[in-house]
Amino acid sequence: MAMQLLCVGDIALMDPQSAGWAWEPPGGLHPGDDARILFNWELPSGKTVNSVPRSSGPRLVAHVDSIRAIYKWAPGFATLATNHMLDAGEEGLTYTLESLARAGFYTVGAGRTREEIARPLFWETPEGKLAVINWVFPETHPEWQAVPGPNCWPGSERAAQTIAELKTLADWVLVVVHWSDELFCYPRPEDRDIAGDLARMGADLIIGHHPHVVRGMEVIGSCPVFYSLGNFYFSELQEVSGRWIVKEAPRNREALAVEIRFRRGQAPSYQALSFWRTKDQAVPDPLHRATRRMRATSRPLQRWRGPGYAAWYAAQRARFDRWGCLLQFGLCKLDRRNVMRILSRSLHSRHRGASC
Repeated sequence: MAMQLLCVGDIALMDPQSAGWAWEPPGGLHPGDDARILFNWELPSGKTVNSVPRSSGPRLVAHVDSIRAIYKWAPGFATLATNHMLDAGEEGLTYTLESLARAGFYTVGAGRTREEIARPLFWETPEGKLAVINWVFPETHPEWQAVPGPNCWPGSERAAQTIAELKTLADWVLVVVHWSDELFCYPRPEDRDIAGDLARMGADLIIGHHPHVVRGMEVIGSCPVFYSLGNFYFSELQEVSGRWIVKEAPRNREALAVEIRFRRGQAPSYQALSFWRTKDQAVPDPLHRATRRMRATSRPLQRWRGPGYAAWYAAQRARFDRWGCLLQFGLCKLDRRNVMRILSRSLHSRHRGASC
């Protein structure tokens, strides 16, 4: 029987309601010896918040009982190389590692020692052996090279050595990256460069997290690259004053999943699935919004490469920064006058190319 791995995006459960009941495994998958779910556990679970400010962005901590929501997904895999993994301090990281282990999950991408931080994850069945390595990149502003802490990107030379070593130990190597910037639906030119490097190093498949929106995919050589799966479920968070700390726009509710099958002697096969984040959970989406978004945002990746893509990306990014971000993610926070100003600006824009 083929090994079946369902990869989903960011999970962040910050409120007691989200952690109050157990979700069924997504995609009708039944976790066991031959079937697993791999998810990005975005936040540490804990009772206190790290008092040292991050270099950029807020400190966010998952509810102390948040792992209850996914206990039916075990046995499974949690990737922990995120920019928030020390938001509850070293104690929160330790609690998260131990809680996930007790619930039946194997973790990769963070640890209490240098050895544990860098340790890959292996999954072996009669079909073969899969290795998973998980890195967080500097542009996401993690606690860089902290011990305890997340597994930080070591640079291309060391990454090539790691992948080469894993290729001698496993039949397939899956690279999970926490990278890039947020909300914009196209990868940066440097993201594509790194993906190309990883593919040439021998990665069999690359899964991206962190942007909080679905991005496109491309195949580099024989390596499928999914630049961002988006959020799977991210709690909204509001202050007593009513000010939103985390407020999801419809674009953030599109959740892409990738179902991968591994068979002995063959390259991995895969299909993309769509989920939609409702009030309480992520459910299969009959409108296929995430896969439609992935296909639409993949087209420029097929058309443009190298300097041509860099120029196209710069124009699209300027457009997004000027009005697209507010139009897609910020209108709920603006008064009527500002809404009309943004809409008017967008209608009179004459930029060429695709939009998010």
